[in-house]
Amino acid sequence: MKRDNLSFYEHELQGGSVSIVGVPIELGSDERGLAKAPRYLLDKGLEKVITSLHFDVSETKMVACPKPTYTASAGSAKYLEEIAMTARDSCAAVEKAARHGDFVLALGGDHSMAIGTIAGAALAHRSLGVIWIDAHPDANTHETTLSGNIHGMPAAALMGAGHPLLTKVGGISRKIAAENFLYIGIKDMDETEIRFLREHSVSAVTMLDIAAHGLSGAMRAIDALRRKVDVLWVSMDMDSIDKEYAPGVGMPTDGGLTRREILSLAHYIGKTGRLAGMDIVEISPAKDEKGKTAALALELVARFLGGEHGWYENYMEDYRRTNVTGKVEEQFVNIHGKRKT
Repeated sequence: MKRDNLSFYEHELQGGSVSIVGVPIELGSDERGLAKAPRYLLDKGLEKVITSLHFDVSETKMVACPKPTYTASAGSAKYLEEIAMTARDSCAAVEKAARHGDFVLALGGDHSMAIGTIAGAALAHRSLGVIWIDAHPDANTHETTLSGNIHGMPAAALMGAGHPLLTKVGGISRKIAAENFLYIGIKDMDETEIRFLREHSVSAVTMLDIAAHGLSGAMRAIDALRRKVDVLWVSMDMDSIDKEYAPGVGMPTDGGLTRREILSLAHYIGKTGRLAGMDIVEISPAKDEKGKTAALALELVARFLGGEHGWYENYMEDYRRTNVTGKVEEQFVNIHGKRKT
């Protein structure tokens, strides 16, 4: 059947299996409380959302993560060994689930967790493209960082730049070729990160691009990337979204993606790209006013999986259930000549 713009709103029941890998790490950030996010999203009904889209949750696994033992204002790479150890464990968990054929939903924690999750996905697939949705490029290294926070280094590490303990998680040093990496929504950048992106010719759709041209440039870039690789991985930093819509993050931002923009991006990727999995990172439950950030995260998961989970779906579900119940009752009467008791 020919696809058109209305095809994006058809409810195609794809189904499949989802493995949830929680990585409750907060060692890569100065923010405390991020480690509670995986359990927070599960408590908010994440598994129910997934099964409502006709996916099975094959496994829910929590990777053991060390707790912070000190607070430091600076340093070249704080908690380096602990983060590398966690990355190795999460790499193994994601690789196993991906080789089993599952869509892998990785829940952070801070963005340093992507070093392990994406490494695992890269090992399981012949050719992996990464869409990094974030206000920050996370392209510093232990030699360029000002803060020493490793959540500002995972993208560089995945492209082979940085400390060997981070770049060599999973074996090979460079997991993702720079030409297979796409940034969307970046706006808060260090000069060293700008140089890194230029030197490696990394594709980037900035917030200024989106303000000037809408999402058309991002969609063209997504199309170009998916044509080059076998599968895609989305690394979704919730601080890419404006704090009006996502207040519960480690680094709330002004001028970030709007609710419509991020849901539209997720919708487009979920309908057009072959996704192997995704990260959701940097949620701070203690800051999440009225659960707005968690609710949006659940909507995004549904969109990335090719479905929808919003107010309209919830509104219509009661009617759908009543309609099905009514039809079953009517069939029973027609067959047996009486009502069920």
